[in-house]
Amino acid sequence: MDKATAARAIKKLEDAGYVYRQQDPEDKRAYRVFVTEKGRSLEEKMRKIALKWDSTVFSGFSKEEKQLQTAFL
Repeated sequence: MDKATAARAIKKLEDAGYVYRQQDPEDKRAYRVFVTEKGRSLEEKMRKIALKWDSTVFSGFSKEEKQLQTAFL
C-alpha cells in the first residue's frame, strides 16, 4: 500500500468518525492516528469477520501449512 492510498483510507475512517489524527508533538511532519469510541464499538464485529476470512482463506491448508503461514505474520 502506498502513502496516498493509506492517506485516503485514513481520511475516510476519520470522516466516518472511526479514528482521529493528532499531530506528533515531537515531529510536526507526522500525525498519530487513534481509534475513537465509535471505532472501538466495531472491534468485536471486525474480529469475527477477520476470523471468518482467515478460516475461508486457509480452509484447504493442512495444520502444518497453517502454522507455517502464521510464522511469517
